[in-house]
Amino acid sequence: MIKRLLGAGNKNTIFALSISENVFKIIKCNIAGNFKKEFVNIEFEPLVDGIDNQKLSEKISQVLKKLEYNNNPIVVCLPRNQVTCRHLSIPAQAPQEVAKIASLQAPRYLPYPINELITGYQVVSTEKSGYSGVNLVIVHKDIISRYLEIFKGLSIKNFSIALGSYGLCNLYNFLFPQENTPVMVIDIDLNQVELVVIAGKKMVFSRYFKLNRTKEDWKYVFIEEVNRSREAYAKEFLREFSQKILIIGKSKVTEECCNLLKEKFSLPVEGVDFYKRAGLLDTLVEKISSFGYSFASLVGFGLESVEETLNLLPVEAKEKGKQATVYRNSLKTFVFAVLILVIWVIAILKNLDNKSKYLERLKGELSKVTKEAKPLEEIEKRSRILEDQNAKRVSILDLLTGCFGSLPNAVFLTSYSYEEETQVILRGQTQELNSVFTFVSALEKLPELKKFNIKVRYASKRRTKEAEMVDFEIACINK
Repeated sequence: MIKRLLGAGNKNTIFALSISENVFKIIKCNIAGNFKKEFVNIEFEPLVDGIDNQKLSEKISQVLKKLEYNNNPIVVCLPRNQVTCRHLSIPAQAPQEVAKIASLQAPRYLPYPINELITGYQVVSTEKSGYSGVNLVIVHKDIISRYLEIFKGLSIKNFSIALGSYGLCNLYNFLFPQENTPVMVIDIDLNQVELVVIAGKKMVFSRYFKLNRTKEDWKYVFIEEVNRSREAYAKEFLREFSQKILIIGKSKVTEECCNLLKEKFSLPVEGVDFYKRAGLLDTLVEKISSFGYSFASLVGFGLESVEETLNLLPVEAKEKGKQATVYRNSLKTFVFAVLILVIWVIAILKNLDNKSKYLERLKGELSKVTKEAKPLEEIEKRSRILEDQNAKRVSILDLLTGCFGSLPNAVFLTSYSYEEETQVILRGQTQELNSVFTFVSALEKLPELKKFNIKVRYASKRRTKEAEMVDFEIACINK
């Protein structure tokens, strides 16, 4: 029991799994004393179309039992075709503000209310102007709910969910730790292909397409899809991709695809055999090669943990995980305290013959603990008072959220200035003067600005090459 409470035997093992339309894959990674990763086992099970969650849960349970799973951390690798990825520029750099604005952008890319979407993000660049370049990952809540239902049936609590493209990024960074220039990495699975662009050790672009190699025209489809990926990258980043292309894996298919790309494009193209370099046993390499499945993303998640901002678990599930972690840590602390106390008692018994002295010492220790606990209670009371005071104050995040939520479609904000409890200055542009007054009316209805006088300081027209624009400034002054 003590071994289980302390988590012995599960800290040094990580599992990564993926569930796609036709196969379930899992890999087991051990962490040695020198933090070297060793992949010791893999399993995969073909899945029939339309398999229900209960049967899938039973199949996963059998595989985990075979791999001697013991409450180890699990990373769920989400297929690229189940998510939407976008690169956007956000007018913020503080993590809380970036997270808030990123989640508000999600409904622009998927036709669902914000409460039906789950978002993850990674900041890939920052600018002196205060903007951040962010990779936004959006997934519908129903997709994540399915994984939660499956894992609930397995009684697995220690897990996270992340887009598989980031596993490819982890793998590339492990293989080429000194590289920072943009590179296109292509992962060819049995009947699908995932393509990512990595720059500065961050994934900046990803795309997925199906590839049926039993069809005669599969080579033409492969070339066309890679070309479309380059065009999509150029459209999103306003520059053509003109760097190196790497194809992950070592097989006849990867060699054939390398040759195809070399003939079609003038870019350097290489195939990368990563299995042995990443720490896979020879028997596992043979097993993977014989069936043609790709484990690149899973290996990447075994090599590097998932950033918290990329974890696609719902907020409530993350909070439960945090509470469970706090509980486990408290339980471990208690067990360690008990063990220390037992050792201390044994030492006292061996060195003291007088039981009365032994009891006096115990009473003394108990008295110290009681005295130390009282100041902690006072500190907790003061913390609660401070939290209550802060809760009454209007935060910049609430103001920013309210302002952007009230923004008409025809109005663009160019500047947002906030002086705490004093004033908010909004500057922007629009083609219609009426939109400015519509925006003012919407601001006056915000509960966060109910104590502010809101007025238009100026609204001046100017003509550009494209159209006539109205520059405006709105001042919100605290009464």
